[in-house]
Amino acid sequence: MTTSHGEEAPLLGAQAIDNTSIRTSSSTRKPSGEEEGTRSPPDYGVLDDAVLPEESVLGRNIDWKSAYIIAISRVIGSGIFAVPGVILTSVGSIGLSLSLWVLGAVVTACGLAVSLEYGCMLPRSGGDKVYLEFTYPRPRFFASTMIAVQAVLLGFTASNCIIFSQYVHFAFDVEARDASKKLLAVGLLTAITVVHSCWYRAGIHIQNFLGWVKVGLVLFMVFAALYVVIFKPKEDFEEEPTRLQAWDGLWEGSDWNLGTLATSLFKVFYSYAGLSNLNNVMNEVKDPVRTLKSVSLTALVTACLLYLLANLAYVAVVPIEEIKQSGQLISALFFERTFGPNVGKIFLPLAVALSAAGNVMVVTFSVARLNQEIARAGFLPFSKLLSSSKPFNAPMGGLIVHYIPSLLVIVLPPSGEVYSFILEVEGYPGQVFVLATSIGLLWLRYKRPDLERPFKAWVPAVVFRILLGFALLAAPFFPPSHPKPGGLWYATYAIVGVGILVFGVLYWLIWTVILPRLGGYRLEEKQEVLDDGTAVTDSEDGSPPHATYTDRPETYERPVESHRVHITDVTGHEAEYTLDQNGFEYVRHTAQEKDFLDEDHIRAVYYPETEQLLKDVTGASKIFIFDHTIRRQPSDQRTTNASARDRAAALRGPVNRVHIDQTYRASLSRVPHHLPAEEASELLKGRVQIINVWRPIKTVLRDPLAIADAHSVSEAELVPLQLIYPTRKGETFGVRYSPHQRWYYKHALTPEEVLLIKCFDSKTDGRARRVPHTAFSDPRAGDDVPSRESIEVRCLVFHPDDRD
Repeated sequence: MTTSHGEEAPLLGAQAIDNTSIRTSSSTRKPSGEEEGTRSPPDYGVLDDAVLPEESVLGRNIDWKSAYIIAISRVIGSGIFAVPGVILTSVGSIGLSLSLWVLGAVVTACGLAVSLEYGCMLPRSGGDKVYLEFTYPRPRFFASTMIAVQAVLLGFTASNCIIFSQYVHFAFDVEARDASKKLLAVGLLTAITVVHSCWYRAGIHIQNFLGWVKVGLVLFMVFAALYVVIFKPKEDFEEEPTRLQAWDGLWEGSDWNLGTLATSLFKVFYSYAGLSNLNNVMNEVKDPVRTLKSVSLTALVTACLLYLLANLAYVAVVPIEEIKQSGQLISALFFERTFGPNVGKIFLPLAVALSAAGNVMVVTFSVARLNQEIARAGFLPFSKLLSSSKPFNAPMGGLIVHYIPSLLVIVLPPSGEVYSFILEVEGYPGQVFVLATSIGLLWLRYKRPDLERPFKAWVPAVVFRILLGFALLAAPFFPPSHPKPGGLWYATYAIVGVGILVFGVLYWLIWTVILPRLGGYRLEEKQEVLDDGTAVTDSEDGSPPHATYTDRPETYERPVESHRVHITDVTGHEAEYTLDQNGFEYVRHTAQEKDFLDEDHIRAVYYPETEQLLKDVTGASKIFIFDHTIRRQPSDQRTTNASARDRAAALRGPVNRVHIDQTYRASLSRVPHHLPAEEASELLKGRVQIINVWRPIKTVLRDPLAIADAHSVSEAELVPLQLIYPTRKGETFGVRYSPHQRWYYKHALTPEEVLLIKCFDSKTDGRARRVPHTAFSDPRAGDDVPSRESIEVRCLVFHPDDRD
């Protein structure tokens, strides 16, 4: 029975209205993929949302050279121009100091291997935040909260601002008053924050330039030291130092105290910390996985060589006693002794100051992205404001979050001890996160061997890093052999670090456990997309919809509403409905493939003809088919050439709930997941669609498919539904009922008729963007009517020239 299209009479007549309904709600089915029926068992799928590459709304602007500078420029800063003097002062001898730099390089290489495996496996901005959330999803929000607390309270860049100020004062021979040093340091921090907030691309170009200046400056130092050692030029000093006397007693004056060694190692680790800087900005890196591997290894080799050569240059030119007295000004003394009190004391120290400024730029650049990721996840107040890239298409919110603690750390402590204290207090809690990621990496090797790992860390190196991490956590509580009179207590930094970690635990406990219990609510995640394209997650007080957790059956079901609706049969009027106008289109097309029983044959024969069909209908220049689903009852096991897992995924019953296969965010994330990063980045600049090519295998007489006109379903009626797996997240749209929704179907659809369903369109100019759809029960179908058999092929459809 068909309806009168002009009158839009009820689909099955007056009697049928009471028996036919569309089921809509803000709920989701049992977590079994993007479009699975209630009859199907949970399917844990193969697509991990957490491992999908994700492109920033700013685009992928970081090429290999810029990525290398982000890594090496973070390393070459106070670490190479100031820390060697501080470490030598602490440990007392050249031999022990150089040994710690070598040990630090080995330990850093082990830690970098962990970061590389994680970064290649989970190529997304956020670094440790992404890795720990992926590895430790339980307790809920715990890993995210600890990372957020550590990033906000310790993610400052005050140390290099202080070095910049000290070297400028030294170069101009100005008395370094406490107030003037702090004022200059704050001025640098403010200027860099403004540049990165307002001129995104200009900031990248400036930090690239300063990065190459730093590399050149260190090489210049090395050649200058060789010149001094070989030619021994006469120096313009009252006393002629014996440059090589230190070589005669490399280990003289060594302090082997465990606490002293630990604090010195923390400073070495700080100096190498930038090698994993790129992990924080992966969403903006071109070809992220390959770039991360090559840049990180290149930067590691570069940094190790430069640090070793720089330390040798210092001890070859500057007497050890002067080094111990210089503190952070060791490179200034080096230049003064090498080039005299004019050029050596003015111009080259200014170059060091410029180098420190470059370090501040890259740290600010990367930490702001981490802060933005934390805000996106809803762990900061005003998360929408801080996550947005408006008004200058830059992460201004993340920069502000970085600016405030950096400003306080510069202004509040006394200048004399602030530098060493900053390095130590940053390093101690950092060891806890190093342990968490290292242990988690080994756990994932056992728990998730299925994950693709483009880079694999050497297991003995990971174990060594874990053992050393435990030793470094205990070492600060051993009293030093020669305590500094009048200074801070030797374990102050460790206590402060532990205090920050405890604060994070208490914050998590109060926010996620105590307050919800007292208030009788439950925290859930609600995701929104800002008008600049940034996806933001808010933590709300239990309002529906709640997330569905695959390991918590009590979350599978939500209230489902069944509504009597008018469904119009389009028979005879199929040509009136189009993809851009309504979001769906009926097309007559005869396929070569008929039975759809052989998976290999489907891919070899049906995929190409589906691609050509879509090109002919849409005018697209590129089609990428990312999956297909055969709708048969689960008892039908005829599909061949497929594993049991593939058959379970392929043979699914009709879905009797209104839904859209992917949210906007999930749709866009498909592009970089399935295609190479460079190609994906270019294609995302044009129009992108996801179209479901739905074809009956036999004439449909049971459970026909109904689709809603896209313009009759408002954005407010779409409900993002999160599917939370132990190690990943997925997301679909549920649909709220509205009497204004207009529903259509075609009676007795045949295998020669294809229904094109638009699941996503990147265009926002008024064309249909997405179409809710559902199967519905036809009460006229008796028990003798065969079950519905259909195939749907999901396709990425690209129009690269359509960029308006």
